[in-house]
Amino acid sequence: MKLNSRYFSYKTVILWVLILFPTFASATCYKIVTTTTNPRSNYYTEPGKGTAKNWAGARDDSGSMGTTPKIINVNNDQFQPLGSLVASGFVPFLEAGYEVYDPEQILFRCTADEEDKLREFYSTNGDYIYGGNKLVNPALGLNETYISLARGLGIRIKNTITGEYYSRYWKSRPLKNLERDSQGWILVKAKDFSNMEVELFKINYERTSDIPPAQSGSGLITFINQPAGYIAFQSSNFSYLLKDGSDHATNYHGFYAYWPAAVNMSRRIYIRNASTCFVRNVTPYVSFPPVTINELASGKKVTLPITIDFYCQLTPPASDGMSNIASGTGAGQTAMGFLPRPTNVNKAIELGLTVPNGAAITHLVTDGYGTDSNMAKGVGVRIYRPSGMPLNLLSTLANEGQGEGYGWYPIYDDASSVSFNNGIADLTKTLYASLEALPREKITAGKFNATLQVIIQVQ
Repeated sequence: MKLNSRYFSYKTVILWVLILFPTFASATCYKIVTTTTNPRSNYYTEPGKGTAKNWAGARDDSGSMGTTPKIINVNNDQFQPLGSLVASGFVPFLEAGYEVYDPEQILFRCTADEEDKLREFYSTNGDYIYGGNKLVNPALGLNETYISLARGLGIRIKNTITGEYYSRYWKSRPLKNLERDSQGWILVKAKDFSNMEVELFKINYERTSDIPPAQSGSGLITFINQPAGYIAFQSSNFSYLLKDGSDHATNYHGFYAYWPAAVNMSRRIYIRNASTCFVRNVTPYVSFPPVTINELASGKKVTLPITIDFYCQLTPPASDGMSNIASGTGAGQTAMGFLPRPTNVNKAIELGLTVPNGAAITHLVTDGYGTDSNMAKGVGVRIYRPSGMPLNLLSTLANEGQGEGYGWYPIYDDASSVSFNNGIADLTKTLYASLEALPREKITAGKFNATLQVIIQVQ
């Protein structure tokens, strides 16, 4: 009986192992870092079903600030009241890894029974004091805003799909409606993850210990590589200890190989503390009169004035605590530019309306150019100085100011003084908007509707 007992005990153990082993093997995900053409491989990337390439994950030096202005001026409380929004931006997931992702890039390949187990987790960098560990002074009334790497700025991050703000306590959403290959495996692609929105607010500090170190002499934040927020991937075998509501300060399971994205200010943002200028008023609408195709094709331009009123911090008390104002496009100087909406910028670039050796565009094109039959084609708007010199337009604020090749011009160009009081100078300038034919494009009849934003920024 002892022998039989041992025999049946032994068999029972063997059967238990054989039953569980296939269950474990059939429910799992694989990180895809290279193109594998062997259909018998767990890492198989089926032709036509997506792309594959190496990706490292959310290393300390990974991440992006997207369209957030690269240069941010933190002014005194008179011109930037505590709690005011200083800058904001959109951070595409595709740009937020250590490498840039392709939308169709397969990041994970998972067995079919992982379908209800796949989640995107997101949180601030809760284990780092300047990366999402401490909320800003509660007296400011800024919900889910954390002390950041930038002195005087708090950061708030939003998940663009759920609409929820990031917190140091993990939140998540299910990854649903994912594509599959012909073998029935689930393909988790870069396009399946969320984008992010970033807001930076003017803050003060409850304790001196909360104040981050000063940035470098150039203004660039360089003292440490640490992201402000993360996106993590969860399956039954990756980052599986992450839970909604758990504290990132102690739970960072899966870091960093299975966390594909991050928001990161380090070495991506310059901070200035300079006196500058602010837009007070600008001509809200420019309404062009009708003009024929033949007139435009023969070189006629329809030109109307744009008036811009602004004030500048010239002396104390307006400039208290700030470095002196300087008009120009060099580091620390104040410049003006004109920024179209991203879709208009992208269309102008597509049409080749770009500046050689720069990042600016030359013309503003209409909303719906080439997609809306009611809108005119072959025409655009240029901005001119009173001298007749055309101005280039900004394409983004997410780079360093580098002069007219990037769409920046000294703030005092063409400006005249209106008044001066308490260290503040009121100034005005008049520029001209010209509707004209585009180079290399056939003109078609239609409406023209587009928006330009006047930007004044310390460089």
